[in-house]
Amino acid sequence: MSSKIYGKLAITNLKNNRKTYVPYILMAVLSVMMYYIVGGMAQGNNGLSQNVKMIMGYMNGMLMIFSVIFLFYTNSFLIKRRKREIGIYNILGMGKGHIAKMLAIEAVITAFISIFGGILLGIVFGKLMYLVLGKLLHYDISVKFTVEIPVLEKTFLFFMAIFVLIFLYNLFQIRIVSPIELLHGSNQGEREPKTKWLLAIVGAILLETGYYIAQTTGNPLDAMTKFFFAVVCVVLGTYGLFIAGSIALLKMLKKNKKYYYQAKHFTAVSGMIYRMKQNAVGLANICILSTMVLIMVSTTVCLYVGMNDIISARYPRECEVTIYRTNAQTEEKVHTIIEKIIRKNNTKAENERIYHLGELTGYLDGNEMILDPDNYYSDKTSSSVVLIPLADYNRLEEKNETLNDGEVLLFSTQTKSYGQNEIYLDDRKFNVKKELDKSQLDEKNNDKNIPITYMIMKDEEQILNILKQTYEKSTQNDETKANLMAMTYYEAFDMKGSSELKKNVEQQIRTALSEQVPETFCSCSGRQINKDSFYELYGSLFFMGMYLGFMFLMVTVLIIYYKQISEGYDDKDRYKIMQQVGMDKQEVKKSIRSQVLMIFFLPLIMAIIHVAAAFKVITKLLAIFSMTNITLFIECTIATIIVFAVIYCIVFMVTEREYYRIVK
Repeated sequence: MSSKIYGKLAITNLKNNRKTYVPYILMAVLSVMMYYIVGGMAQGNNGLSQNVKMIMGYMNGMLMIFSVIFLFYTNSFLIKRRKREIGIYNILGMGKGHIAKMLAIEAVITAFISIFGGILLGIVFGKLMYLVLGKLLHYDISVKFTVEIPVLEKTFLFFMAIFVLIFLYNLFQIRIVSPIELLHGSNQGEREPKTKWLLAIVGAILLETGYYIAQTTGNPLDAMTKFFFAVVCVVLGTYGLFIAGSIALLKMLKKNKKYYYQAKHFTAVSGMIYRMKQNAVGLANICILSTMVLIMVSTTVCLYVGMNDIISARYPRECEVTIYRTNAQTEEKVHTIIEKIIRKNNTKAENERIYHLGELTGYLDGNEMILDPDNYYSDKTSSSVVLIPLADYNRLEEKNETLNDGEVLLFSTQTKSYGQNEIYLDDRKFNVKKELDKSQLDEKNNDKNIPITYMIMKDEEQILNILKQTYEKSTQNDETKANLMAMTYYEAFDMKGSSELKKNVEQQIRTALSEQVPETFCSCSGRQINKDSFYELYGSLFFMGMYLGFMFLMVTVLIIYYKQISEGYDDKDRYKIMQQVGMDKQEVKKSIRSQVLMIFFLPLIMAIIHVAAAFKVITKLLAIFSMTNITLFIECTIATIIVFAVIYCIVFMVTEREYYRIVK
């Protein structure tokens, strides 16, 4: 057979199957484009910081993994759809070697369009993506986009390898089956499946386990360790319920005579029940992808929109200065430096907080705070214990409290009251003279990463004794132990003026302290001076969330599209028979709408339930990033669900119309 014939057949096949191949090629082009752009951000000489490049590198790794999964998954729809066509070629005399040559040319054409089209679009839209990222990161300097040859080569080789593997997979699928099996390859699964109650029960138990973990996780650090296990349980539970539970549900609907024996429901339920074995995995995939989109977009949007809240929570005052192993002379010198710089910049310090403290870590067991000298937060009940001298507390609060030996004032950031008259620090007993409802030291907030217990003690000498006795047991190095066993000086304040002025003041204080007090363990931090790093982190996460969210959304739409196209071709003959025995076109439309609605919106409803169940644990994870504005997260989640549902409904209308055209 002439080699030109293979080329003509390949082009003809692609044209005849354009309804399925065009979306597949578009998805491949988008995958190549997105991979190339992010690869350039991660590896190029473009003005991005190393932290941003590291995040882009992680993102590129995720794109690699999901590109392989998605392209193989969508290809499975194509090869299944074409088995009958290839079987006909085989019966008409084309050997499997000839078919392999034809498929090879099709693969070359598909790969060429996808890879070169994706790289070309990556070059065209790369500049736009760089501008968007630069805007999100609030970069003062321009972020440069250049065509990176190493990234281009890596993109070409990576996706060429994927298409080669897909071609080999398709070849294997064709070679292992007979022509007769190929002819019926797209009509498999027509035997009514049995209800797998054990799988349905296991799926329900796994789902309930995941939900239970999400609802009972109380501490942000605890949430980090448990979230992954909860996700695994929910994913496995979703597959179990869709595979076994969906069949059970359809059989229950079939037994419901009032529902089942209606023209619009009869054909839909009976048709779905036979093919649910192959439908269920697709529905579960749509559900999980939808959940990923909703969670990823809502959380990253919340983090970026709530940036000011996060910075305010992380830095209660504009500028914070901390001195370790302090003494009166150093404190006076540092305070003088700060005042001089503030006056020099014609601004004024407000809402000052100045006090000494000693810090311990441990966990509360009843009325006993079991201390950990190595500062390791190992348990969900972990707490930071801050010891403050009474004199500093009285000056800060403008009060005149008094304490006897062994007495303390207690303030906790937890909203739940401690409610006991005694508290132990290991074996040291203290009587709680008063538990404070509020304090200038901090605010009550259950979503803090680490709950803090403030203990106001009679004097510094008592605090130093406790610090020394505790940290003598520590296994940390001598310098660290010396810092921990000494009192710490903390000075924080707000300023009047513009953001630029505040940033200049903070930078000047930091520089002056490093130059004029070099021998001291001293640190200076503030809102404005650290804002750039926050924008880098949360801007990069926001970009990643929207970028990957868009990719997952496209894949979700593509899976739905292929699913409905496959359903349409499978149902075409069945609806034709129904019309021949008396079903009119209006009844066909109603039946199609019933079937599509049932298949279409079940994954979306389940995804929304997953998001609602995960809401509490996600808020704990957001608290790790200092995002404690739950109202904002609720608003972002609802807005994301609404936008996603609108897109989902549009896809529903398009695929319903396409489905009807096929069966018509």
